[in-house]
Amino acid sequence: MLPDSPLYQNGFQILQQSPLCKGLNRPVLEDMLQLFDRRTFAKGTCLSRQESVEYFHIVIRGRLELTRIHPETGRRVTLWLLGPGDGYDIITLLDGKGHDILPVVLDDVETLTTGLSTVREWISRHPEFNRCFLPYVAERMRQLENLSTDLALHDTVTRLARLILHYVDLNNASPITGKYPLRLINDFSHDTLACMVGSVRTVVNRHLQQLKKDGAVDFHRGHLTVKNLEILASQAGKYLHERKSKHDHWV
Repeated sequence: MLPDSPLYQNGFQILQQSPLCKGLNRPVLEDMLQLFDRRTFAKGTCLSRQESVEYFHIVIRGRLELTRIHPETGRRVTLWLLGPGDGYDIITLLDGKGHDILPVVLDDVETLTTGLSTVREWISRHPEFNRCFLPYVAERMRQLENLSTDLALHDTVTRLARLILHYVDLNNASPITGKYPLRLINDFSHDTLACMVGSVRTVVNRHLQQLKKDGAVDFHRGHLTVKNLEILASQAGKYLHERKSKHDHWV
């Protein structure tokens, strides 16, 4: 993207706010931005395997769901949910190999996109990028660690409560109702939530109804909010002070 592009300034601001680049100085970000082009993907699109093998994307608008699907049963599990500022595909960027993952575009998505080989060359010229990049990779690994332990050690309602707690926006409670909004997952269907906790729609629906009855959450017209953090944290098996102390880096 060239500096005279009408989209350049917006792209620069996105990079500044991205966890991949936050803290990098302006000349480094400007050098990086000139390697990228702006691309769009329509809601419902399934990105091809080739996209992850050849290109690196930084999401600037919308959400991507990265899933694995059982070829015989069709059951899915969500490995990562990516939003603005997130990068895809981190794994292929590191090892140069494709992997069996299905990226689904949940909204109309805009990205900053360039070739994987271009990103690798840029990183070799700017090792200071690793100050942001390595913690970002560690966070992605931690999310997989938590997913695997949740699936092995916790029942479905606990996994669901932990998922909701993970995405609570603590800074924006409604001044009228006192309810907390959710980031990224607030409008998800029960099918999609089920994929995120390794369950099925009917089970997730039953547990959401119980959490609503207990006063932990509220949902209507496809919109999920949190009514009582203490009740939700109790069901999630987490102390609320842990959640509050690291609300910018959820586990």
